[in-house]
Parts: sequence; C-alpha cells; structure tokens
Amino acid sequence: MSDQRVRLLFEPQSIAIVGASSDPAKASGLPLRNVLQSRFSGKIYPVNPRATEISGVPCYPSVTDLPEAPDVAVLMVDARLSPEVLEECGRKGVKAAVIGSAGFAESGAEGQERQAQLNAIAKQYDIRVCGPNCHGTFNVIKGIPVGYDHSFSLPLKPGPVAIASHSGALLGVLGHRAVQANQGLSYLVSNGNEMDLDLCDFVEFFLEDETTKVVAVLMEGLKNGPRFLDLARRSHELKKTIVVLKVGKSERGAITTMAHTARMAGSGEVYEAAFRQVGIISTDTVETFLATAQLAAHQPVPRGGRILVMTSSGAGASLMADKASEYGLDLADISEEAKARIPERRSAILTNPFDTAGASRSPGFLSAVCEAFAADTANDCLLMFMGPLAVRQEYARNFAAASEKFGKTAAAIINLSEPEMRDIFQQHHIPVFDGATDACFKMLRGYIDHGRFLKTRNLRRQAETRSSEPRTAVAAILKTHAGMSMLPHAPTVDLLKHYGFQCADYRFASNDDEAGDAARNLGFPVILKGMVADVAHRSDAGLVSRKISNEAELRQELAALEERALKTTNKPAAVSVEKYFPHDLEVILGVNYDATFGPVILCGLGGIFTEILKDYALRLAPLTEDDARDMLASLKAFPILDKAAAIDSLTDALLRLSDLAVELNGKIAALDINPLGLRSDPPAGLVLDAKIHIRRPELEIRT
Repeated sequence: MSDQRVRLLFEPQSIAIVGASSDPAKASGLPLRNVLQSRFSGKIYPVNPRATEISGVPCYPSVTDLPEAPDVAVLMVDARLSPEVLEECGRKGVKAAVIGSAGFAESGAEGQERQAQLNAIAKQYDIRVCGPNCHGTFNVIKGIPVGYDHSFSLPLKPGPVAIASHSGALLGVLGHRAVQANQGLSYLVSNGNEMDLDLCDFVEFFLEDETTKVVAVLMEGLKNGPRFLDLARRSHELKKTIVVLKVGKSERGAITTMAHTARMAGSGEVYEAAFRQVGIISTDTVETFLATAQLAAHQPVPRGGRILVMTSSGAGASLMADKASEYGLDLADISEEAKARIPERRSAILTNPFDTAGASRSPGFLSAVCEAFAADTANDCLLMFMGPLAVRQEYARNFAAASEKFGKTAAAIINLSEPEMRDIFQQHHIPVFDGATDACFKMLRGYIDHGRFLKTRNLRRQAETRSSEPRTAVAAILKTHAGMSMLPHAPTVDLLKHYGFQCADYRFASNDDEAGDAARNLGFPVILKGMVADVAHRSDAGLVSRKISNEAELRQELAALEERALKTTNKPAAVSVEKYFPHDLEVILGVNYDATFGPVILCGLGGIFTEILKDYALRLAPLTEDDARDMLASLKAFPILDKAAAIDSLTDALLRLSDLAVELNGKIAALDINPLGLRSDPPAGLVLDAKIHIRRPELEIRT
C-alpha cells in the first residue's frame, strides 16, 4: 500500500503557499494562480509577510500564524530559507510538502549540504516531501493543482494516464502534447531531486488508483531499481501498463573496471535490459512516449506482430513495406474472407500495403474495405499512411470507426499536418503522427513486444531466490586473495569449477624444459599464455600464442611470448601451457554489478560481433531459463548459435553464471569469460580464458 500522505499531495483539503506572490509572471505567483483557477474547493492559505491579501485571498505572515495545519505546504521561497520554513511547517503539524525552489543537490556541494539539512528536518517531523527543485503535483480528475508547472493551467482532459516525471520542463511539454492529442490524464507529478518521495512512491500510488490504467514515467534514473521492477511485476497483476522514457541512456555505469563486460554494459543499456525483462514498454522520444501511453490506455494489446497498412499512394505503400521490414514487423496476408467483403475487388489491387488507387471514389468502397480489414483475423494491427487524397477525411473516418468497431489496434501517420485529420483519429484515441514514420513504428514495435511478453508471462518460471552467501570453498578463495584487484589464473579456474564450468586444463612453466614437460603431459596441440598480473586482455597485449602442434613450434612461440611479456612488464612472466580445445564458436559471458539494479549478465558471440557490431544481450540476475533463452534469441548471431546446436549448453552456462553473480554480489566487481569455446560434435563448452575482478570497497567512490 502506498503512503497515505502521498494521497494528500493529490487530494488535499487545505493548501498553504509559502512565498506566494501576486505577480503571475513569477514562478512564486503561479501556484496561487493555478489553484484559484481550478476546481479546488478547499481552504487556501497564501503566506507572505509583506502582504495582507493576494488576489482577494487573506494572506498570513508565517506558517505559524495559520489558523490550522494545512494538508500540504508549497514552499516557493529562496533555497537558503527553505530549511527554516520547513521546520516551521513541521512544528505546525504539516505532513506533506512540495518544495519548488532550486539551489539544492543539483547545484553543487553547498546545495547538497543544504538538501541534507532539509532532509533531516523532514525526517525529524515526519513530513513527506515532493522535491526540492520540482514543479509539484496535479490531480487532473478532481482539478487540484499543487505547484507551479504551467501545464497545470491548461485545459487538460481527465482520463486514464498518469505521468510521473523527474523533469518539470518536459512535464509541461507532455501536458501540451496531451491536450493536442486529446489524451486524458489522471495525475501529473514533477518530483525533481527526490530528496524524500521518489518515482516509486508515485508509481505505486498511481497503480493503486482505480481511474489510472497506464503509468507513464519520464526518468533520469532510479533511486531504488529493485523496487521499481517489483512495481512493474505488480502492474501486470493489476492489468495496468507502465511506459517509460529514460533520458541519459548514453551515461556509462559507475563501475569502471577493465573487464569487457563493464566496458560494454553502460547503465542506459542495463535500464533497457531491466525494462524488457519485467514487461515495461520503453520509448526513446516524447512523441513515442505519449503515443504509446495513449495506445495502451485505449486500445487492445495486439495478438501478434502482423500489420496491415492502408495508404493513399504507391510510393507510400513501398515506404511502409520498407519500414515494416526495418522494425521487424510482418506484413499480414489478406484472407479470402476479407477479400470477399470488398466490392470491386476485381479492379482493386488487394495487396498489403494496400493502396486505394482509383477505387477510393467508388460508393461504399472505403467503408467496405476498412471493415473488411478490421474484421480480418489474418492481421493484428492496422496502420493508415495518409497523403493528399481527395477523400482522405472520409477514408480516415471509416478507418477509425472500423478499428473501434472490431477492437483492432490502430495507428495513423498523416503527411499534410491538418488539424481536421488529427481530430478524426484522436476522437477515437488512435495515435496520430505528423509524418513521424519512425516514431510510429517504434510505438507499434514496443506495443507488439509488450503483447508477446504478456502472452508468455504466466508460462514463465519465477527466478529462484538464492543465498547471497558464496559457497564455502569460494569464500575461502576470495578471502585468500583479498586486497588484489584481479584474481590470479589458478584460483579463477578453481572458483569457476565450483559453479560447474569446465575450464581448459593447464600447467605453469618457468622455462623451456618445464614448458616441454607440460606440453607432453597435456598432449599436443597446446597454446601458451603469459600470466602478467593485472593485464585484463592477454590477447590484446600479445600474450596468447597461436595453436602449437610440436616441440619446435613450442620453443619458437615460448621465446616470442617471453619477449612480449618482458616489453609489457620489464620482468619475466610465468607461462601457462594449456591444452588446445578445438571449437566451432567463441562466446563472451560476463557479470557486472550495476549501481541501480545489482548483478547484470552479459552474453554475446565473440570477436567482432560483441564489441564492434555491438551484438550482445544483457539481463538482470537471477535468471530464469526463459530469461536465458530470450537473451540468446535476441542476438543477431542467434541463427549461428542455433545452427551450431549451442543453445542448450549456453542456456545452462548462463544459469550457472547467474548463480555465481547472485552469490558473489558484494564480493567481486566483475567477471569476464572471454572466450567460452563451443563445440557442436560432440557438444561441449570450455572456458578458454576468464578474469575475475575483486571488489575493493576501499577504492570505491562514495557518494
């Protein structure tokens, strides 16, 4: 259950506005203006020691002088005065506050200190705070604005979408776009710095609200990643949808080890992986974000990914076919039953994408074709791509009516930017894009993927909750090497074996004779590796030999390896002689620990596929078998893996790695198995090289 004081921020019976101004051109003048122009019927208490009344409302010199403790206090005073005013609110008995002032943690060390002081006061008096540096809240259903966002004064329509945003400026943009799109909203909140209440608190409140069907979240980051994912899982139980626009995706993760995994798993990518794993619809533009929320609030989830496109031109049909292919959407066949419902079907070219051509002027044709396609079970979604057709408004009305009549997911792209055309679609809650082809296809792709997630959700096994304590022998290995940045080769192999990984057999050698003995004991062919401390990528440093088939090659490669090692470290290096493992494919597996979500698993085909072509997949641990298989299926290289019969063995390896990641959380910083060699005949997988970076808390930056 959400905190009832969160509800106070949206349903107060009394509001105090501290620092209220009579000048609506100032931010401090907007909260009072907004509430006076709203449907709010409760008590309003402006507070300003330099005024006796503002806009006809009696004004009080201080919070202490108020006749009662208001449900909510809106602080619009200078940041330096905010702690003093919040303490006054606490003594008065205020239980919820919106702090609109800037100048806190977002503004440097002094602001951070000021915010810490503010937070201590809020905790002392048990005040729940939205902000600071925020625009406040708006209950659109009841018409109660508590803040100064300019969108709070817009003619917003009540409806089923709630929006939570870190950004106040973008919240205003979304409010304007919602008005233009005829999208009804239930609640708005801009919560700024999240000193106290965070996005999760507001998302939880919105999920519990009966009028809200879709929770749209514009985020910069999360204070509590696991809680947000739990709320996403709960949203499915409540038959509600969470749509996210995450900004700042290019930001790199906080852990900057040398492991391949940490280099590739940037924090934005981890967010995307987390959203996919729990069925959150992720978007990347304001247009797609709001349109997806509108789609999810009013239209059914498509049964599959077969799309039927209706256009008004041949070139438009070709463009739509190209875009469908680009976004992985299947162009549906037109069933014989649908064709039979269309008059003049012999003269019309019934293909998908469908171009009306000259038949559009025939009486009854547009109505018949729209109903035939909307009723056709051979497609799952309808898309209209409309250009300068003489009867375009009639076409749009028939398309919208038929989609609604038969409950078919629908969207529209218009190219002439005509308000009349937009209005036709928006009256039926059909997302409409002014020529924004990619934004539309991204929206459809995301909603189709969401439908597939929901279809399989009940069939998925829940990830098992495992102990966070490492196995006894593993704990001993890590304890023995505490203080090191990277685990040496031998204990790395031992640790991986405790989790069921098979590793290449090896022997250490310090000279030619020992290397020869090792090679003969292991059996040719072999390879050599230079064991140089803290070198994460031996192959990049030239410390891995080619395949060695005899003793002459062994002596030659050993001399070359020793020379390269000496250049790298200025001292002789130990050499590992390893049994060569013939294999068909090389795969990289990895573990990284994200500051927001915890253990993250990475998988990708080795070589150029992973780092140059960026073909890798991320998921949060613990993994289920379904998660592991989804990871592999999402790779562009999946057909290669599938052909090599590697899916089952890789799935098993990912689940073992997941166990390791969960159990060693807090003990290691990252793990890089690169490569894991895979052989199809007979099936086998072997760790050919691995690095484990040990967590060293004394070196971590504390925030």
